[in-house]
Amino acid sequence: MNRAAGAVLDLLFPQARCLNCGEPRELDAGSALCDGCRAALEGLRVPGNACPRCLSPTKAGEPCGYCLGGGLPSVRAAYAPFLYRGAARRLVVHLKFGPFELAARPLAAAMARCVSGLAFDALVPVPLHRRGLRARGANQSALLAGGVSGETGIPVREALVKRRETRRQSSLSARARETNVRLAFKARDNVRGLHLLLVDDVRTTGATAQDCARALLAAGAEAVSLLTAAVAWPGGEDG
Repeated sequence: MNRAAGAVLDLLFPQARCLNCGEPRELDAGSALCDGCRAALEGLRVPGNACPRCLSPTKAGEPCGYCLGGGLPSVRAAYAPFLYRGAARRLVVHLKFGPFELAARPLAAAMARCVSGLAFDALVPVPLHRRGLRARGANQSALLAGGVSGETGIPVREALVKRRETRRQSSLSARARETNVRLAFKARDNVRGLHLLLVDDVRTTGATAQDCARALLAAGAEAVSLLTAAVAWPGGEDG
């Protein structure tokens, strides 16, 4: 089903079940979650002990192990509202496979609050390869970027292109993920001197974000920061 047909069906038959738990109930207009699942999502906020550079877990007085291991050298700072588990993880799954727009709304709104008051020249969604976009029907990163733009006023700039198809990252080891996306992205727009905010759904190993940021910096961007809906912590991708 294409996005236009999906929008018509949403108008004729509004969402009647919570995307997270499936509970049937009357929904507020445009709502994806029931009250209980909204509360559960809020309980998945990235905690205060996250590394301010990459949002990985840290222990008091100790440097971040992810950053010590290489981290995201091309990314200035990372922002995300939620840990990738529970209700947040299920929303991301719906964001990738449908219903796209409905799942994007609560995630994009929370992402926008993470960068409220910060200055960026543009939001740059992580692109899909044309074959992947055709198969999936929507680019989840572009949907999130559009939602964040609507909340913050930061313009969206489709500054990247994915020049080759890659294997699905979730099926690969950390090292294989890095190899899988290495040099897969390139800049297709003039970004010289801009501070860009790269937008994606989840930061796991960071391989995709690193390759996208590298491409933007090589094209002359002044800096690249990262905004995702969720960040994966060790042992936290269940449920």
